[in-house]
Amino acid sequence: MEHYELPLVFFTVFAQWGVGGVLALTLCQSFSTTKFSANQYRMLALLFWSITVLGSLASLAHLGTPTGAYRALAGLGISWLSREVVMFIALNTMIFCWMGLCWFKPQHWAVNPLGGMTALIGLASILVTSQVYYQMTLHPLWSSIATPVGFLATAILLGFISVAAAFGYWHNSSSTLCKAGVIIGILLTAGALWIRFQVPGADASSPLFWWQLFASIGVAVWCISRRNVGGSAYAWGAVILTGELAGRMLFYSNVMSGAPWF
Repeated sequence: MEHYELPLVFFTVFAQWGVGGVLALTLCQSFSTTKFSANQYRMLALLFWSITVLGSLASLAHLGTPTGAYRALAGLGISWLSREVVMFIALNTMIFCWMGLCWFKPQHWAVNPLGGMTALIGLASILVTSQVYYQMTLHPLWSSIATPVGFLATAILLGFISVAAAFGYWHNSSSTLCKAGVIIGILLTAGALWIRFQVPGADASSPLFWWQLFASIGVAVWCISRRNVGGSAYAWGAVILTGELAGRMLFYSNVMSGAPWF
């Protein structure tokens, strides 16, 4: 199981999911015809904050000595890992402020602008995380444009499908903006998979690959083809989440199983 690097799987998928959720919620609340009520918005903000925090905490389980994590800041000028630490400190600070404002004053004029700023910092954090792997030129399966594309795809797909599920559950309706976001997530996911599996060594026979194809792409396509998935939306969203987790497990195991890998 160490080849799957589960702490990093949950860190990357959950943190990206939280960022995508903030982005989707902010855009939908700003531009969709149907709006969430103050209490619904409050609950969704708490959900995406919690997901981001859980993802960030999961990263600590990957460290040999979590209490020494502060030492990563020493390499800020030369290390993408150090930059990732700084970006996630900024992200968690921003998302906490956004969630706090949503919780206490969900109808305040600054909620959406703050959500937009949080989403932008989150997207930048995702790109910095992808650079940690992209720079490893000895590993073509990581040093590929598929890495940042795949990471952004996870954020957009999970974020917009989560907000779409909330629309289906609370309003028994769908959002055109959410559907567009899910479509973009599907296209990015499919594109990242197609690029990665052109690289020699990619394990296209793995059940994890086929599950991601089914759960992340197939189920998402089915969901947006429906006029409304209603109360079952959260169940289908959970299936899509398992697809992204499977894909990220394969992302790590394809390289980590080839030790020695430095």
